[in-house]
Amino acid sequence: MDIIENAKAAMAANEFRKVEAQMAQIALPSLLSGDATWNAMKNAVEQLRRTAPKDHDIVMKVSDVTIIEAYFIEPHAFLFEGTNDVGESTWIGLHFTQLVFAVIHRPKRNPEPVCTLMVVHDLSHGEFESGNLAT
Repeated sequence: MDIIENAKAAMAANEFRKVEAQMAQIALPSLLSGDATWNAMKNAVEQLRRTAPKDHDIVMKVSDVTIIEAYFIEPHAFLFEGTNDVGESTWIGLHFTQLVFAVIHRPKRNPEPVCTLMVVHDLSHGEFESGNLAT
């Protein structure tokens, strides 16, 4: 190859790398967000709500905490409100990469059924939007 061909090949390779870098920048935010985890939690609650006996509660467990409300603070944080195994009111905050959860059904403990409430926090408005899957 002569010097001109080498320069053209280098310029073509540079353009290819630029395009790859732009594509990675487009894909990266979705890879670094908790959206997929949030959707998995919502789907698990909804699926179990449809299949569990009607006289059962549907709740999420994070560690030893039974979750009453789950909050998604976009793009990658979760906040959980619930009760631990000894009955203490508990809040847990986690980055989506730290989360391990279970969705369970159990016989109702109160006359009214309980289903974990899933809430998205919109930081642009500073308020929580409710999305109760039990309704």
